[in-house]
Amino acid sequence: MNLDDAQHGAPQAPEALDAVAGHLLALLHGDRPTASAEPLASWRSSAAFTELEVTLTELGRSRRRRVQAEFSAFGETKSAAAWAEDPRFQVTAQVLVQRVATGMRVTDALTLPATKLRKPEERAALQMQFIELLRTGDVEVPEARDRLGIPRSTLAAWMRNNPAFDAAVARAGGQGAARAQEAVLARIRMGSTLTGAAQRSGINLRRINSWRRGDPAFERSLRTALARKRGGREPV
Repeated sequence: MNLDDAQHGAPQAPEALDAVAGHLLALLHGDRPTASAEPLASWRSSAAFTELEVTLTELGRSRRRRVQAEFSAFGETKSAAAWAEDPRFQVTAQVLVQRVATGMRVTDALTLPATKLRKPEERAALQMQFIELLRTGDVEVPEARDRLGIPRSTLAAWMRNNPAFDAAVARAGGQGAARAQEAVLARIRMGSTLTGAAQRSGINLRRINSWRRGDPAFERSLRTALARKRGGREPV
């Protein structure tokens, strides 16, 4: 049962709905979700549910940081707002909270020059753009990251701190690779050489060779398609 089924009135067991609702509420409040993977599996087949998980995780993390925003440095412990009012430092409370949340030491978070940080909803929107770009199959993680201007360290922090985003990236990468592989195979079946299929599909040959080494199923399909194109025997 996916999100579209639920929206069209398909029946759901109350306990399953409670588990999913509790999971989403936990994300929103910044708590650790307790729902098992089983009731969530079918819902996660929906891109809308994935987007909701990613967005609520970011909002929850922001809420948790605001609630727990008290820090110790230079022999003092006080709230982020109080640190922001300290004339020794030129940093806002929000920047301090977000920096510490990414793993930066409090002393560094207070003293390093301020940089522009995205709001949770802006960060979630960029994360969804990244996921959708991977899902197309046109690019892999490094190219998608560079195309959207996401620093390597920022992407690593997102994946480390947001399990829903991390899982969505893995799924999107798999879906994109499958789509790109099929595009290459389809070109070969229509008569293209491997090089020609790569060029017409916009897929780098290095990427195809990586699939051949790491994906036995793709390698078998490719060998079969090439053999049929040449009129030879299919590999056993």
